[in-house]
Amino acid sequence: MPQKEISFGPFRINFERRELTRDGLPIRLGGRAFDILCVLASADGEVVSKDELMTRVWPGVVVEENNIQVHVSALRK
Repeated sequence: MPQKEISFGPFRINFERRELTRDGLPIRLGGRAFDILCVLASADGEVVSKDELMTRVWPGVVVEENNIQVHVSALRK
């Protein structure tokens, strides 16, 4: 059974509700940024290749590689 939540530091990701919180307070994220965060957090410390990330976040869609950079930048903020 897949995980329903992942916690790291003060953050908690609830996959079912598609919600990210910090110290219990919700953090607003765009859909693609949230999807990227879920893929990376679910990797459990393993490296996620750019190609794998693009396949899992944008399945069947051709997108520019800089889309990853844009969304990761939003996550860092």
